Amino acid sequence: MTDLRAAVLGGLVLVGLAFLAGVRLAFERPAGRHRYLASRVSAAVLLAEVIAVAAAPVPPGRAAAAGAMLAAALALFLAAVRASRGRGLGLAFAGRLPAQLHTGGPYRLVRHPFYASYVLAFVAGGVAAWTPWVLPALAAGALTYWRAAREEEAAFLASGLAASYRAYARRVGMFVPRPPLPDGTRPSTPASSRSPDVNAG
Repeated sequence: MTDLRAAVLGGLVLVGLAFLAGVRLAFERPAGRHRYLASRVSAAVLLAEVIAVAAAPVPPGRAAAAGAMLAAALALFLAAVRASRGRGLGLAFAGRLPAQLHTGGPYRLVRHPFYASYVLAFVAGGVAAWTPWVLPALAAGALTYWRAAREEEAAFLASGLAASYRAYARRVGMFVPRPPLPDGTRPSTPASSRSPDVNAG
């Protein structure tokens, strides 16, 4: 049986390094102390998956599926970096108050493209490893970014952008794209909300 674990390991490491570099470009460091909880969880999940993948052969089918998901995660992440660079995004759990809502670029597909790319990379590693002991790590990673997304959305809904955000959330999924709404039921988003944002996802 062909063993492609080296290729998958290379993909996981490449994506992990891209995430690290991209976050430094796209996000502002918070003032004062910050625990970097989400970054630590991401590192732990990817490390667990690297160990699991290294421990057993990866057949071509699983390697191809994992590779396709890693490529999609990286493409989504890079699109989010391009759309957000220089716009003062806050890190997950930084407690930043939203000032603007951005709905362009990858934010047209999902409300939290950064977080969606991380979770997709976690799933790719889980598919490659195909062992139940990585599931708790994968679940912890997904739950961490779901919590971060919910916290940021609660801040939007408590701000002056609440109406715009509700309309945006009705037509765009949190982590998974939604089918387009029929023209007659598509909510409109005020033009003032279509500017660069400060939401971290």
